[in-house]
Amino acid sequence: MTRKTWVALAATMALALPGVASAGSNDMDVIVDGHAGTETRTLAVSVADLNLASTNGMRRADSRLVRASKQVCGWVNGSILPATDDYRSCFGSAIDGARSDLSTLAQRRS
Repeated sequence: MTRKTWVALAATMALALPGVASAGSNDMDVIVDGHAGTETRTLAVSVADLNLASTNGMRRADSRLVRASKQVCGWVNGSILPATDDYRSCFGSAIDGARSDLSTLAQRRS
């Protein structure tokens, strides 16, 4: 990505963060945080349409969290570049935190 694209992306994220924060107020959202270098990205992943008491529902929720974790850590689908240590660290902490939050949410809903 060019510097201009990064600046545009950062500006878009800054404007979108208040919306993400309010979206996160829904008790059926899981917040996914990715910390790559000095940058932090956040996404709210809705699981309101899933039955978290079922194995299939939890599998689908986990799939959404994996995609969101990749997105907040900067993974580009179809990239031929290998994953960096920074990406692996970001993804690991993002997915661990999201799965922990999902587990807590599922327990509350049981």
